[in-house]
Amino acid sequence: MKTENHGNEQKIRDIYKNTAAPDIVKKRTEETLEFLKQQKSTNITVTHLKRKKRKPLTFKKIAAIAAAAILCISGTVLAAERIYQLHLNNDKEYQRTLRISTEKELPEEIEEVTMEANYIPEGFTYSPEKEYYVNQSRDAGYWISEPVLADKADPLSMSFVSDAQPLTVDGRDAVYIRVRYSADKDWGNGKLYVLYEELNRILMLGSWGRGEKDELIKIAENIDLAPTGKMVASKDLTHWSEIVNNLSKEADEKGSDAPAEDDYYYYEADQAQMANVHQVGDKFDLSSLLDEAPEGSSLEACITKVQVEDDLSLITNRDAIMDETYESWKDLTGPDGKLTSDTLNYIKNGNGTDTMPEIVRTEKQPVKLLYAEAEYTNTGNTALHDVHYFINAVPIIKEGASYKIFDRTDETCDYVENEHTVCTPGVSDMPYSDVPGNKNPKNYITEIKPGETVTVRLAWLVNEDELDKMYLSMNGDSEFTDQDLEIGLVELGTGHF
Repeated sequence: MKTENHGNEQKIRDIYKNTAAPDIVKKRTEETLEFLKQQKSTNITVTHLKRKKRKPLTFKKIAAIAAAAILCISGTVLAAERIYQLHLNNDKEYQRTLRISTEKELPEEIEEVTMEANYIPEGFTYSPEKEYYVNQSRDAGYWISEPVLADKADPLSMSFVSDAQPLTVDGRDAVYIRVRYSADKDWGNGKLYVLYEELNRILMLGSWGRGEKDELIKIAENIDLAPTGKMVASKDLTHWSEIVNNLSKEADEKGSDAPAEDDYYYYEADQAQMANVHQVGDKFDLSSLLDEAPEGSSLEACITKVQVEDDLSLITNRDAIMDETYESWKDLTGPDGKLTSDTLNYIKNGNGTDTMPEIVRTEKQPVKLLYAEAEYTNTGNTALHDVHYFINAVPIIKEGASYKIFDRTDETCDYVENEHTVCTPGVSDMPYSDVPGNKNPKNYITEIKPGETVTVRLAWLVNEDELDKMYLSMNGDSEFTDQDLEIGLVELGTGHF
């Protein structure tokens, strides 16, 4: 079967991949992915920085240089009397560069160090799965990475900078930089870099989402970085210049390439491609989604029930919905228990140097609970274990002979999203799913015996004017894919509401 991590990267990519997936949305998506990739536990013996492994992406990586940038304001030189110097430049209103210079050559061997974090903000707990400190209800996280060796490196440039300044952290030179790729001014990626001159190290830590700058600084002030007395080869440790070279190389590749169309997702399909559409109550084959299943395995699916409600009464298993999603849903519930309206933000992209993303206008849209039940039936002669399921609600409209992903974008903006993004198509990829008696994590049915049928209960919050446009993707996609069209989308229409 598919592994549970079908999951982490793909779901995050889908979060901001609605409609035509504008570049600014892709940047925020990639920033989130880079944040998740670079995390490390704090009570460790430092040897190597966890390096990112390049994987095939469904669209171009836009914001890779956000992963480890050190930038700040003005053309000041910090620590002029010291071995290392931080040269800080303000290139444009939202663009900064930094250069770390030194005349000192690193020795062939250098002392190993250990690191311990003695302060984490209240309410944040370490997530072994995500490898950072997170508070689900605040949509925020903090990470601490392994320090790298400080050496000579080329200047590093960063755009979309909303805040940057040189600091002193526990008597050490440091730089704080915050980048923001969305119009949400409270959401960003903050990074703090602290120079441990006597250890030849740069310590990197950061905040994500709605993490606070002051708390990030307090975390840094309470980190102990201490030599162990053991010598290790300098060449075996990660150098700052390696990070700069890799990020600059990725930035050059990004700048030299023309925008490429996604070779997996697309946003328009013709009538022939949509010929395999199913209706509620139809049974259809899902065997193509079985990965590494025994020979002769067969799986059938059927959407048996669709219902729309103006409250959350159909959410019968609170444990089957993530805390942050439930909090957003409750925010959209009035004192009488009825769902209210959400704000649609029409957003214009910035260029990251002279302009930043901004909301050009807003409008209110009522939201409703879309509920569905799906039956999975084992039609083979072998038991199926850990059956992965991933169903998404997708708004699609028909224009002439073409079917298109519903898009509110017009000449005034570059993309549109709900203020509560759990209501934005592509974000709400199965926020509520419940399999009665299922002991496995979300997205998996523990076992389906031959001839057995298992019911999955699902729900989404959607904009009311999208209800009559809704289809269900049985592969969890928010755009058209070849596999989805081969399986066949399930048309909900208006007859079931």
